[in-house]
Amino acid sequence: MSPEERRDHLLATALELYGERAMDDVSVDDIVAAAGVSRALFYRYFSNLREVHVAALTTVVDELIERITLPPDGDLITQLRSALAEFVSSVEAFASSYTALLRSGSTIATSETETLVDKVRNHVVDLVCQRIGIVDPSALLLLTLRGWVALVETTCVTWLATHNPPREVFEHWLTDQLITMVSTTAGHSEQAAEEIAPLLRELS
Repeated sequence: MSPEERRDHLLATALELYGERAMDDVSVDDIVAAAGVSRALFYRYFSNLREVHVAALTTVVDELIERITLPPDGDLITQLRSALAEFVSSVEAFASSYTALLRSGSTIATSETETLVDKVRNHVVDLVCQRIGIVDPSALLLLTLRGWVALVETTCVTWLATHNPPREVFEHWLTDQLITMVSTTAGHSEQAAEEIAPLLRELS
C-alpha cells in the first residue's frame, strides 16, 4: 500500500470499529489489531488517538456534505424530504461516529469537532437560503434555520437509538417542523416575513 492508502485503511478500520462500539471505547490497540498493522505504523500516520478520531469524523462530515443536496427538480417539500432522506441514510451508516460528533459530553469533543459540526450546519443553511433566493438572511431567519438544523441533528441522535417513529414519518415530521418554524419567524419580523414570503407561497 502507498502511504495514503495505508492511512485511509487505518481510518476505514477505525470507522468500522466506531460502528460496533462507542468511539470513546476504541483504543489504539483495537485499531492496529483490526487493521493488522503494528503500533509503530499507526504512529507513523497519527500522533495520538484523538488525531485519528478527528480525521475519521472529518471523513464522516465530508460524506455528509457531499450527500446532502437539493435535487434540481420538484417542489420545495419534495426537495427537502429528499435531502433529509440522504442525511438520515448517512447518519445511519455512521451512527456511532455521528453520535460521538454531536455528544457534547464526549471525551473527544474539541474545538476541532465543534468546527466539523458547524461545517455541516452551515452547508444545510446555505442550501436552504440558495433554494429560496436569499443571499444575506436576516438575523432572525438565520437563527431559525440554524435552530432547525440543530433540531434535525439532536432528534436524529435520539431516533437512531430506537428508529421510532418509522423513518418516513420521522422525515416528514422534520420537514413540517421547518415550515412551522419559518412561519412563526415571519410573524415576528417584517424583514424575515419579506424574505420568507416566496417560500410560504410555494408551501401554501
